[in-house]
Amino acid sequence: MENFSLKCVLTCLLAALAIAIPQPGIAQTTPMPPGMEKHQAPSSAKTLVTDPDSVVMIVKRDSNDISFMDIKTKKILGRTFLGNNVNPHMVMMSPDARYVVTGGTRSNTAYIIDARTLELIKKIPVGIAPEHLSFSPDGRYYYQGNPAGDSITVIDMASLSVIKTIEGLAEPLNITFTHDGSKAYVGNYGAHWVGVIDVTRHQLLKKIQVAAVPGISRLDPSKYLTDIKGISMPAMSIDGRYIYAADGDLGVVGVIDTREDKVVKVIRVGLNPWRIYMGHDGKYGITVNNGDETISIIDLEKNEVAATLPAGPDMTGVNFAAGKAFVISSTTGFVYVYDMQTLKPTGRIKIGLNLQLETATTDIAGEKIYLAVSTNHSIYIIDGKTEAVERIPNVGLYPWGTHIMGSKDNYCH
Repeated sequence: MENFSLKCVLTCLLAALAIAIPQPGIAQTTPMPPGMEKHQAPSSAKTLVTDPDSVVMIVKRDSNDISFMDIKTKKILGRTFLGNNVNPHMVMMSPDARYVVTGGTRSNTAYIIDARTLELIKKIPVGIAPEHLSFSPDGRYYYQGNPAGDSITVIDMASLSVIKTIEGLAEPLNITFTHDGSKAYVGNYGAHWVGVIDVTRHQLLKKIQVAAVPGISRLDPSKYLTDIKGISMPAMSIDGRYIYAADGDLGVVGVIDTREDKVVKVIRVGLNPWRIYMGHDGKYGITVNNGDETISIIDLEKNEVAATLPAGPDMTGVNFAAGKAFVISSTTGFVYVYDMQTLKPTGRIKIGLNLQLETATTDIAGEKIYLAVSTNHSIYIIDGKTEAVERIPNVGLYPWGTHIMGSKDNYCH
């Protein structure tokens, strides 16, 4: 009996040591809290993307996945499935090219993808209906806007965990960091002010009203401000000196000095401007005015409208390439083209009939545009110089937007 007991004890000790000591070839995992699972890529995970600048990322709402298309071969290198009923809204690669992230509007979750193996490595619960997002310039923080929850979720990219929820916003859409990463400016579509966030403390410091709200609105907000079309995007000048914020209801662009966080000028544009898009050379910005189907070209040195030109309905984006501006009219199937030297329209490109055009990104060279078209599940490549169009079909269901690492025209709806 004594020998048997001793044998049992030795067996148990050896079993415990086998568990405690890492074994070669066997992945060791640490339990994670529910909803914060870290999905480790298998040891045999293959590198599918060797150069982060070589791919177009495509976010697909109905496929619930992100596709990665090689720019040279125009072939899909791989897809990352996020889960059922996710509805991803916007995709972005981190500045260090290590991760790709997106927010699931229906799942209230942020998704972290390995940028090389395309493995889904983590799901992080965030606020309500996450949409647009941004990285701090050093890549340390991922700010996920939650417009339906009036908040921003701050994710630390070192630990891949939520460290703060910034409250007190009003339908926060787009987020723009200063070049040094000390502050972030937030467009509040449910209000007429730009939020200023201290990135060190992740705290809302200030609300900058871009222009005076009509008196009748202030007297009875519940009657006159039930459906506010405020500020979608705080766009920054190339030198970082100014923020330009277009307000839909007020029909103006407020110019904010980033040194003092004060409005220094208010520029009147067309009706219901969606947002302002900044040209690559820093000379001009363009607002798409969906209320009167025009665009306003703003001289960024003089801070005044240089030209107001006819455009189309339901404009969702502006891309710059080969010295031209390409304006997407989502419901007509046309892209309107403007010469940025003469500031005059040069025509329009017919993408197709009965198509819903979404948004686009321009390549790093500023030569080609990659346009997502949701209704026929395709990407259209527009040559900026020749204006020739090439269709890449079957990229996934309902492509909603595109993203190229290093592009100057990465944006969302």
